[in-house]
Amino acid sequence: MIQVPICPVCHEPVVDQPAENWTSAYRSGGTWWHLADNRPICPDADGNLSPAAFVEDQLRIDSATSAWINTMTDLFALNGSSTPARLGSAIAAAEHLNRWLHTATGPFSALLSLPNAADVASLLGYLHRTNRLLARVHAQTGSYLLDQARQTQFTGLDDDNEEAIDAAADIHVWLRDAADWSAQSAQATGAAWSLIRTLATLNGATSGTRADEQRPGGNSASPAVAQVPRELSPEHLGELVGSAFGDEAGFTPELTHSAARILGTTASYLANCLGPARSAAIPTPHDLADLTTSLTYLTHTLMGGLQHLADSPRGSESHGLDDADATAIRASLTDAVVALRFAASNLATVSHTAAAPEQQNEEQR
Repeated sequence: MIQVPICPVCHEPVVDQPAENWTSAYRSGGTWWHLADNRPICPDADGNLSPAAFVEDQLRIDSATSAWINTMTDLFALNGSSTPARLGSAIAAAEHLNRWLHTATGPFSALLSLPNAADVASLLGYLHRTNRLLARVHAQTGSYLLDQARQTQFTGLDDDNEEAIDAAADIHVWLRDAADWSAQSAQATGAAWSLIRTLATLNGATSGTRADEQRPGGNSASPAVAQVPRELSPEHLGELVGSAFGDEAGFTPELTHSAARILGTTASYLANCLGPARSAAIPTPHDLADLTTSLTYLTHTLMGGLQHLADSPRGSESHGLDDADATAIRASLTDAVVALRFAASNLATVSHTAAAPEQQNEEQR
């Protein structure tokens, strides 16, 4: 588990780097500073600066990924292999995780991945630590490059090649600037992290334990999450959505917003199915035909709804708009309907073409 250093007196996060001169002061004399305002760690009962206390950041980790995390821990242990190939593996893994984090914190996915303040706090703590790490990596890489530029076996050039040395010196300056900017970013993120941890504590929210280690009857990180079955199958989830937004559902602004958010989340998921996850999500032409058939129906449904809105008389949704703006909105909706109709036609063609091999096989039987 991740160990977070905190002040044992005020329980706020602390760091062993000050905001100024952070490279030379790193781990100097065991001094710690509060992230929120760069104050030294609080004094103990004797008036001496307290040592930092380390507590576990109780991240919720699902059972499906816990084995993978253990493998990653072994692969990239601090005393493990340090080779160009292992560095490449670490960079490739980080690239994939960065893409996932970008998607998970989007306007729709964040509703699921960040349901409460404690989860936001865990994410901000990670971003703070990552920015601090990037600052160190930038600084170390720049110094290493400058030192190695003078060695023939590293650059492949003669020792007296001043051009290569000057270029390395320029790169060193740029990387040092990048390190300073990363350190400033870490300071700002750290202040936000400290504040959100305080808010989460005041609200009685914690990140909770691992999802697969929660005990029956124990407190969950969020009352709303506790009411959801731990093993929620896709079929059960579909039934819940269907019952909430079926033919007998009521109509309120809140339900409209919820339906739009769910649609956005599923659209993001389908986009991943069509993109980086295609080999697993759509392994056969039959699966492609099924998906595009569903998307054709969805597109036709949205097209019909937008057509109703474009053709209907002005109502309360247009209050506050002048005639010109209302007319422009109606015209834009009509254009959107035309585009959706074209998209639906193309999707139907894709569905028919993808289903052709299966139909031919059935005819040959």
